[in-house]
Amino acid sequence: MYLSRTEVETELTGLSPADYRRIKIMARTYSRGLTYLSPEDLIQETYIKLLSGERVFPRDARPVKVVINVMHSEASNCREREQSGAIDHHVDVSAMSQPFDDDEGSAVVILKNEVTPERILEARRNLSAIEALVADDVDLQDVVVAWSLELRGKEAAEYLGWEMNRYEAARKRLVRRLETMKEGYK
Repeated sequence: MYLSRTEVETELTGLSPADYRRIKIMARTYSRGLTYLSPEDLIQETYIKLLSGERVFPRDARPVKVVINVMHSEASNCREREQSGAIDHHVDVSAMSQPFDDDEGSAVVILKNEVTPERILEARRNLSAIEALVADDVDLQDVVVAWSLELRGKEAAEYLGWEMNRYEAARKRLVRRLETMKEGYK
């Protein structure tokens, strides 16, 4: 039904470079927006949970799929703790530069929520403009997807399954189109 600790260790160490690259991409995606969990930390936490037996590893499942599913769950749990926990991560607490009369320093709380309705609206407009800009070219759409996953250069070409020259040609076309969009904002 489930793999033993030794079998889990064998499966995790036997992951191919392509599988591990996919895990890293998904870790970046899942950890986006988390305050205290980097992509590397998420992968490490996932491995710890699987090796400790806290998370199960089904016998007939593909190892890369199991790791990605557990990462998704761990990131979701972390996001839930950050949102419902006692600490508000969108508030900056800094020491006052001028102490009060009682000679004790105190703290000033400054709202630090960078997500505003204006920024959300601007991001949606930009995304719609980019989608319209690349609507006629499938290769450009693929490069946009790779870039949204924070993949560049050789890593993006490998992710897309392309030769480097095809990626470079599409990248240059996309940059030229984005420049025209940028000029429209001036």
